[in-house]
Amino acid sequence: MELPEATKIRLQSQHLVLDELIGRLSEEQCDKEVIAGKWSIRQQLAHLVRYQEIFFERIQTIMDNFNAVFEPYVAEEDPEFEKAVLLPVPELLNKLRLFRKSIAQFYLRLDSGELSRKGRHTRLGKFSIALWGEFFLLHEAHHIFDIFRMSRQLFHQTESGSDTF
Repeated sequence: MELPEATKIRLQSQHLVLDELIGRLSEEQCDKEVIAGKWSIRQQLAHLVRYQEIFFERIQTIMDNFNAVFEPYVAEEDPEFEKAVLLPVPELLNKLRLFRKSIAQFYLRLDSGELSRKGRHTRLGKFSIALWGEFFLLHEAHHIFDIFRMSRQLFHQTESGSDTF
């Protein structure tokens, strides 16, 4: 089993769009509940930072155990998520970039046998470390899309919101 080239690229770069999406927003704008019932941009970022840590712990567990089983991660039940929400947005973005580099390097070094190791998610079933990477990236993309939508609404609300990207 090999990691698809698209997965390798996304592991290294998918998150980088966040700088473009929110780079011109203030801390106050990042705290607004722009879409009813959705987390603020800061909460979304805190979740992405924390989820990276959870994801990497899970991959390590799969590497060390043949019968690894995981419940869905629930941010609201994680005290570390609440701590992350208190961090400034630039610090969250920096943490995201730094830890992602470690995750990408780890994944890119895995051999075929390691990529084939499986862990079971109680809702999604049993799948390989390679597919766990896709699950991670799709989950992240969902949150990046929410951030995109919120940032567009915030830019639309201000006269300085011009499209530069």
